[in-house]
Amino acid sequence: MTSVAVLGGGITGLSAAYYLTSLQLINVCLPQVVLLESSSRLGGWLQSTRTEEGAIFEHGPRSLRVAGEAGANVLEMADDLGLSDQILPVLPSHEGAKNRFIYAGGKLHKLPSNFSGLFSRYELFGHQSPALLGLREPFVKSRQEEGDESVHSFFCRRLGKQFTDNAIDPMVRGIYAGDCRKLSIQALFPSMQQAERMKGSITRGLLFGPKQKGTPLKINSELLQKAQKERWALWSLREGLETLARSLKENLEKSGVELLTERRVERLEFDTTDQVNTLDEQLHVNHVISAVPSQCLSAMFAGHHPVLSDNLSVNPSVTVGLVNLEFAGAVLPSEGFGYLVPSGEPERILGVVFDSSIFPQHSRPNSTTTRLTVMMGGSWFQEQFGDPDEVETSDLLEVAIETVRRHLSITASPLRSFTTVQKDCIPQYTLGHTDRLEQMESYIAEKRLPLSLVGLSYRGWGVNDCVLSARKAVTDLLKAWEGRD
Repeated sequence: MTSVAVLGGGITGLSAAYYLTSLQLINVCLPQVVLLESSSRLGGWLQSTRTEEGAIFEHGPRSLRVAGEAGANVLEMADDLGLSDQILPVLPSHEGAKNRFIYAGGKLHKLPSNFSGLFSRYELFGHQSPALLGLREPFVKSRQEEGDESVHSFFCRRLGKQFTDNAIDPMVRGIYAGDCRKLSIQALFPSMQQAERMKGSITRGLLFGPKQKGTPLKINSELLQKAQKERWALWSLREGLETLARSLKENLEKSGVELLTERRVERLEFDTTDQVNTLDEQLHVNHVISAVPSQCLSAMFAGHHPVLSDNLSVNPSVTVGLVNLEFAGAVLPSEGFGYLVPSGEPERILGVVFDSSIFPQHSRPNSTTTRLTVMMGGSWFQEQFGDPDEVETSDLLEVAIETVRRHLSITASPLRSFTTVQKDCIPQYTLGHTDRLEQMESYIAEKRLPLSLVGLSYRGWGVNDCVLSARKAVTDLLKAWEGRD
């Protein structure tokens, strides 16, 4: 019987195993699937805690977007897993969706939240309106050099340094916990780079350029139709996003998937026999889907397949410190999603998420409280806090409490706090990432290696992107097997 080994038990690996047991193709029997996870738990960065008072705290991703193919795909998965009645949607009109801030110069600056706001002047952008910056952009000379470019360099050219430093820089810090001066425009914002190359302008390219290639997924979900009709901006689950991972685990157990935790894979061998080697055993399989970080996979190819090993080892990953705080009463100066901090500011945090504003359903049911998550570190963790393995969580907590006191005038002591150090949680797509990825994929195809690369190390690290990458890899694999039959 055909067998597949899935490496990694985070949301990507669980999704890959799920699609291996649920996608149906003619003349293809469902494979025998084994999932190997090096830690003692499944779910990866999806971690939710319910306190005895009934509050929910997220120690990783806390909300999912609806937009795009990736967003639609995860909603279909949630629907299929029977989670529709647990969905907590956030509408665009909700304060938690539309109000976003930047902390700079000692105060919060509200970003445009509607069309008319694009025509207002903002101190943050040199007393210019975003609309004016956009109108000027098509007349900026395009870059003549081929090849990759940093995110910072690209947006400085197209929209100016002040806008880049105060809008793009904090956005990249908030999403990727990274330094936009080191990250690849080709990997992070490929449509914008392509727009400039094709039409000489972001604006003209996005409006009049060619449509995205590829056949979109056929997604038919009542939950998706409801989300689109009601125009959801974000959503979560009643018991937190870890519910998605738990539901996948239960589904896989019912489907007969072998879920093996505390099984670290030491080596992969594809030369003579397709073999997965752990410390305790050897598994012979027909195909491997790797959902582990690229650095981990690189070590599995040590001494052979240098094209893979070398390219997989290039991108670093950053560590993020998360401090969840809960305060009595409604203590925020303004409701909203939260705020981000530009790297040029003398602060030790990346930003703050206003959890109780976005999902009040996660607060204590019998009293009014304010829940926040303070994010810190990322590309700056080592210089600001030292070695992630040696950092004292009490130091992170102290920084978080002191910072929200200054930024938000919250002087009370928290009712409850959680401090989590998520080590190496976000890969950094450095310059040349897309070329390296294409080189690896070409090598895998040329050598006919039974290997698929999925997950946050390759083409998007958000939950939606990871789940979609798993589905596409499984679909391609099953179609290849169908073609051979």
